[in-house]
Amino acid sequence: MIKITRATVCEASGWLGMILVQCATVPTAVSNIMGWSNQLPPLSMVLLVWAGLAFYFVRAFAQRDTLYMVSNGVGFILNTILLALIVYPRY
Repeated sequence: MIKITRATVCEASGWLGMILVQCATVPTAVSNIMGWSNQLPPLSMVLLVWAGLAFYFVRAFAQRDTLYMVSNGVGFILNTILLALIVYPRY
């Protein structure tokens, strides 16, 4: 039997939150890569989020926080894709 504790619920909530936050970026990236849409977020927003995720990753790595390392790493990759789509649009 699985014992559900407060720590387990908190940890699971963190992972679920990470998945939901990262899923916010996926539709924009996929729709642009597939050619379904040409609307992208502003460059300044993507750059600021990108830089913030990089700094968060450094902190997470220093604290050995797996949840935040995964979350920030995935977010950094997805925002790098968006950044590339903005800076290097298809002609």
